[in-house]
Amino acid sequence: MRKEETLQKIKAAESQVRGTKETVTVERDRMLRDARREAFELRETLRRQAETRYAGILREAEAVTARQTEAVLATGRDEAESVKAEAATNLERAIDRLIERFKGALNA
Repeated sequence: MRKEETLQKIKAAESQVRGTKETVTVERDRMLRDARREAFELRETLRRQAETRYAGILREAEAVTARQTEAVLATGRDEAESVKAEAATNLERAIDRLIERFKGALNA
């Protein structure tokens, strides 16, 4: 009987080990699924945050570019007006000189 009892105990222990192993395996698989889901959710959250930040940086860069472009254009307009005024002054002087030469040629 002693052998039978020992064998029964061994079988019971083996059965208990198999059950514990299955429980641990199921728990491990659940933990892995949870970890993967959490990692995916975190990755998606970070991706959305990065896209939002990128859009903000892009908007700011576009605004800076627009301000710089407008500043360059304003400077160009001012310089064009200055050149135009100088050209008008030079044209007046050139006309006066031409009239003086013409009068000089008539009087000669």
